[in-house]
Amino acid sequence: MKHIALTTIIIAIAITCSSPAQAQVRFGVKGGVTINELKWNKDIVSSDNRAGFTAGLMIEIGMPVVGLGIDASALYAHRENELYLEGAKLKRDYIDFPINVKYKLQIPVLSKVISPFVTTGPDFALLLGDTEKADFSTRKWNTSWNVGFGVELFRKVQVHANYGIGLTKAFEYIGKEVDSTPVKGKDKYWTITAAYMF
Repeated sequence: MKHIALTTIIIAIAITCSSPAQAQVRFGVKGGVTINELKWNKDIVSSDNRAGFTAGLMIEIGMPVVGLGIDASALYAHRENELYLEGAKLKRDYIDFPINVKYKLQIPVLSKVISPFVTTGPDFALLLGDTEKADFSTRKWNTSWNVGFGVELFRKVQVHANYGIGLTKAFEYIGKEVDSTPVKGKDKYWTITAAYMF
């Protein structure tokens, strides 16, 4: 994962330094909803999707003519799951650091009104706190890979739908083992946000 993060940062530096006079840097505020699912490696634990929310700040560095750029955010994210094994909700609070490569489709004339875009990149989540469950161990750092799409309206408002695929375990069920193998769960989630760019 260090190599993925480094590659993304190198792309961001290359975009910024390739033509400093043309590079555009913008800041924004972002908020939205998340729908989280846990994918377990064993059937002993099952969980249901639950809606949460996210909000924070973002920065966008891009080359308007080329359409290629970088999109990075610092977001507070609240996620919930209902665990059928114990009949309880597991609530978690994170600070998310998604770093995405972004490509905007440049359409003459129309781009002043609407610009579709696609994004992809890693998301690093730092656990702030969770509901304590005796039989579960929650990972402090969680890494996912994002793939998303959206539109920018009037060069100010961005609506973005993003799917995150967990690359590292988010949980480990330590109450019981199956064939001496720990029961682990990874995050999979949809995030739908709206951002206003300054």
